[in-house]
Amino acid sequence: MSIPSRLLRTLIAAVAFTPAFVAAPPAAHAAGGSYFAGAYVSIYGSRDYHGYVPSTYRAGTPMPLLIALHGCTENDVGFDLLSGWSAEAERRGFIVVFPDQNNLVNPAGCWNWTLPTNLHRGWGEPAIIAGITNRMKSTYSVDPRRVYVTGVSAGGVMANIMAVTYPDLYASAAILAGCEYECDILQLRTPEQAGLDALAEMGSRARPVPVVIWQGTADVVVPPSTAYRIAGQWTTVGHVDSVADTVEYAQAPGGRTYRHLTYRTTSGQPLVEQYMIDGAGHAYPGGCSCSLYGDPAGPDATGISWDFFLAHPKP
Repeated sequence: MSIPSRLLRTLIAAVAFTPAFVAAPPAAHAAGGSYFAGAYVSIYGSRDYHGYVPSTYRAGTPMPLLIALHGCTENDVGFDLLSGWSAEAERRGFIVVFPDQNNLVNPAGCWNWTLPTNLHRGWGEPAIIAGITNRMKSTYSVDPRRVYVTGVSAGGVMANIMAVTYPDLYASAAILAGCEYECDILQLRTPEQAGLDALAEMGSRARPVPVVIWQGTADVVVPPSTAYRIAGQWTTVGHVDSVADTVEYAQAPGGRTYRHLTYRTTSGQPLVEQYMIDGAGHAYPGGCSCSLYGDPAGPDATGISWDFFLAHPKP
């Protein structure tokens, strides 16, 4: 995206009557939905963010919270436009926050999932993203059982990392064109090994985090087989079969066909859902045509992911 991140974030902040340079957003009021913007600073660095509070918000009444992570060459504002998450938040009643990668630490705007320090709880970017999440929980009335994380591309990799490193914070995750834990680009290790490493990282907090996975079959950036590796990671964590229990074929209205795979627990509950979109490239399914990364012909990843989140609160 060629959108000037700081300029657009300032405009969003002006709409919300919140300066972009403040450390934390003010409490939202019920008079109407509003944007906010701020910056989070810790010993691991600083990150800007913006978010949206819907008009249905009432202080004292817990509301779901979503953390949404952009991909490379994007920013927080661009991902909001691409995904439509703020509009979805207004329609369906939840708070959404978009952390923004600092271009000083990654000129391409990628989350630094390749760095070993960013694979562990309490370190690096996971600590920063968790810090932003906890700030939202302390600023707004948030339902602690309905805090979710999503991301696309590098943000999808980081969303998976967040689900592994903070399974006590995030109820479930949506991963779009992402990668398994400790992403093995050459695919020399098995998905089961990624699952075992995830379990080791989770430690006493270990639990099978429900995830929904999105992947285009014509993606030349992320091999489509990676989606199966993410599924294999989480089925290993959940001690269930890595072969999908059901495979359904469907088509987005007037758009692409896709396969919907479901992996279930031993009690029959969906744990992992996977969408393989025929002919789709490295793009956001159902994303806005206003973005180079949008694929309007794909199924509505935003709406379907939120349906998945609602069905999977934290136990």
